[in-house]
Amino acid sequence: MVAPKHGPRDPVDRVGGRLGGVLSVVLAFGLAFGLAFWLACGGAWLSTAAAAPMTPPEPVAGVELQERRVWTFDAGSGIQLCIDNLFSGARLNGCEQVGPKEFRLLVAPEREPINPSPWYALRIRSSKPCEVTLRLAIATATVRPRAWASRDGRRWTMAPDSQWTGEPGDRECTIKVSVVPDPIFIASNRMIGIDELDAWSTRVAMESGVSVESIGRSTGGRPILAFTLNPQAPPDHVIVIGRQHPPEPSGSVGLMKFVERLQQSDAALAGFGKRFRVTVIPMVNPDGVHEGQWRCTLGGIDPNRDWHEFSQPETRAVRDAILALAAQPGARIHLLLDFHATDRDVLYTPAPGSAVEPAGFVQAWLDGVQARFPREKLESTASHNLDQWTFKRWAAETIKAPGITVEFGSLTPHERIAAKARVFAEVMTEVLATQVPVDVPATVP
Repeated sequence: MVAPKHGPRDPVDRVGGRLGGVLSVVLAFGLAFGLAFWLACGGAWLSTAAAAPMTPPEPVAGVELQERRVWTFDAGSGIQLCIDNLFSGARLNGCEQVGPKEFRLLVAPEREPINPSPWYALRIRSSKPCEVTLRLAIATATVRPRAWASRDGRRWTMAPDSQWTGEPGDRECTIKVSVVPDPIFIASNRMIGIDELDAWSTRVAMESGVSVESIGRSTGGRPILAFTLNPQAPPDHVIVIGRQHPPEPSGSVGLMKFVERLQQSDAALAGFGKRFRVTVIPMVNPDGVHEGQWRCTLGGIDPNRDWHEFSQPETRAVRDAILALAAQPGARIHLLLDFHATDRDVLYTPAPGSAVEPAGFVQAWLDGVQARFPREKLESTASHNLDQWTFKRWAAETIKAPGITVEFGSLTPHERIAAKARVFAEVMTEVLATQVPVDVPATVP
């Protein structure tokens, strides 16, 4: 995301931490995206990574793009306050002052109707320390949003309920925020954006001795990146994709930890690395992530409903890359995983009666994972969105292999997501090694 580039460090291992007694409320403890500062009386934001100004994308029919700007207000007592959305991943559609230190923020989706997964992200600072009230008006909200804050790009803290008023479905909720001259970033979840995922991909690929490649470009011209672990293995493939939906960083956490476990070459996984290739596409929808969209591509289409029409360049690029793998001599695709986030941890498996191979993989995988978490009921269903053309449906009907949607809860602690993702990876390797026969070439007499 357009913010200070922190290098190829792991964003998943960022642990929230208090900043001491600097600020009086929790939103002052948390997150931000680096060094920005105030210039002149009207105030302009500069970011060390934002060397070039943002170029507004071309308007797309039916898609409402936010106006990228700075809102500057007189908060009284000689205090100037500034709110902006001039960073990648931001979502703020409007801002107005309704009291001396009270502001109404409008957040709207890119189109309606839409799945109500509201996302907002903004940056705020003042010329002097003060406490302000933010009235967050979220269109079509049916769930109560949360607030996370940061000052350094590494530590996020979630605001406690004591800082909120509002209930699920309310048109407005209120947040009390202590603001200081240093910028504070406030978002509905911890942010894992384009720069972070690209840096992670580069690091993992370099450590594995492979390269990151672009398999296509988004509507906005952003590359869709991919890399393949174990390229010297036979063409027995596992496909891993993520971030079809922008406001789902928990899914990115799960994907990263899942792939990092497969990257390791300990005794438990040595056999897997010699037998299977793993192709990873961490971010299918980079435009949506950059624009802070709730669900869609820049073209206004939910990519996880576009696996029949393929109206979007993003889904076409991923489809073509997978079909190219399947067309290789002797190639077999055995599993396709799609990482997401929702309100809880749950797995969506192929529709009942799907003719996929290996036929016994799904149940064996679920049983193996459940055995590793005996005190927690593993939730899964084969009856989710059966009428929709999702990635997992396309995988089952076109590739004839199990397609599974891996959902992690938006509020599931990252440490717990990491632990589960590693177990998912380990059990997957065990089951595939058992159920996929070694393809021995026929002997020519």
